[in-house]
Amino acid sequence: MKLYTPITGKVERLAHDGSGVISRPEGKPVLVYNTIPGETVKARMFKRSKEGLRAELEEVVEASNDRIAPRCPYAGTCGGCKWQHAGYDAQLRFKLDILKTDFAEANVPCPISSVEPAVEQFYYRNRMDFVFGRDGELGLKQPNKWWATLDLETCFLLSEESVEVMKRVREWTRASGLPFWNAKTQQGFFRYLVIREGKRTGERMVMLVTASPSPGDGETLINQLPKLLGSLATSVVWGINPTLTDLSVADEIIPLKGDPWIHEDVGGIRYKITPNAFFQTNSGMAERLQATVLRHCEEAASRRSNLTVLDLYCGSGFFSLALAKRMPDAKLIGIELSAEAIACAKENASANGVTAEYFASPAEDFDWKGYAPDVVILDPPRAGLHPSVVATLLQMQPSCIVYVSCNYRRFLQEWKELSKVYTLDSAAALDLFPHTPHMECVFRLTKRP
Repeated sequence: MKLYTPITGKVERLAHDGSGVISRPEGKPVLVYNTIPGETVKARMFKRSKEGLRAELEEVVEASNDRIAPRCPYAGTCGGCKWQHAGYDAQLRFKLDILKTDFAEANVPCPISSVEPAVEQFYYRNRMDFVFGRDGELGLKQPNKWWATLDLETCFLLSEESVEVMKRVREWTRASGLPFWNAKTQQGFFRYLVIREGKRTGERMVMLVTASPSPGDGETLINQLPKLLGSLATSVVWGINPTLTDLSVADEIIPLKGDPWIHEDVGGIRYKITPNAFFQTNSGMAERLQATVLRHCEEAASRRSNLTVLDLYCGSGFFSLALAKRMPDAKLIGIELSAEAIACAKENASANGVTAEYFASPAEDFDWKGYAPDVVILDPPRAGLHPSVVATLLQMQPSCIVYVSCNYRRFLQEWKELSKVYTLDSAAALDLFPHTPHMECVFRLTKRP
């Protein structure tokens, strides 16, 4: 089929990326965002991909009863929320259906029967990375257009106050006369606006990420930022990213107001969060996620004394600190690639009066064989486990593995090896990301007798 050819068809199901699937007997399926199973739609092809033929929705000919009017005026054109056109109960069904399909394709029995709903459906995120466009736009990337930024006048993901921060910064940067980052030419000054919030502490950090300034260029202007934001920010920092990589991570952090960090309270632990550090982006559901992991660890502890727990990919100690407080007699060891996150974990342990050891190292390089852990907590990035980590797990064979996955499809690939030694005896899915196809899963693996 030629590109830009119109097509009319019925959406049969949703793909794992949230797009609707229209089957074609003569070839790959057509994938259309902003559609719902059962709907008849008109769309126009615009791109070929390995999954199928991508098409842009032009008209919903016959709508599903699950379709609703989105709250956000940018729904359907913004890359932040893919499913605002569907009722929330339907979203949970869609996630479960996609999960079951993926498990079936991997020939693994699906142990999950429901997705735990989110505490909040809007304003649930504690972090947003808004990107500047070359013409002064400030918002999020447009779907399928990595170089284009959608200028957002509102957003229902973070907070009402964050929208005011965006408004002030947008007007201020446009009046500055300094150039905005051009993703195609990789030139410009203003790059990202990162806003982080402590939902339980009321703290808010605003980080303006720029390219390296020319001598004297921009520094005087940047120092005006705290006054511009006033009480909207408890912490204001200037982050400099001198590289060409399209990331909101800053190589250099310059505090402009307050401490260059904020705090968040989850599960009775107060966490220090620095500008570049990873932290679960949904504080309310992070507490549910944490409780699920702790429950599995406590069940393992009930079967033995003097428990040793290894927390791989531990970040700032999100799981291990809460576990150390709940089980003070257990030995806790945390491993994390980021030295910044490990420094936070150590400070968090001291501030919360708990004992745990933390080491900055890639998980695949750290020699943890001498610890002989009874339980290993895994919370890897979307890329999953390094093959050597899987090999070490199979060699050491801890009695229990609690695997937290933001990409269960990757877990299913790793399960082919892990299933040689372990049984999958418990699993849960939690919706930390309403209006998107994403979710967090927790798998408990128990060593075979």
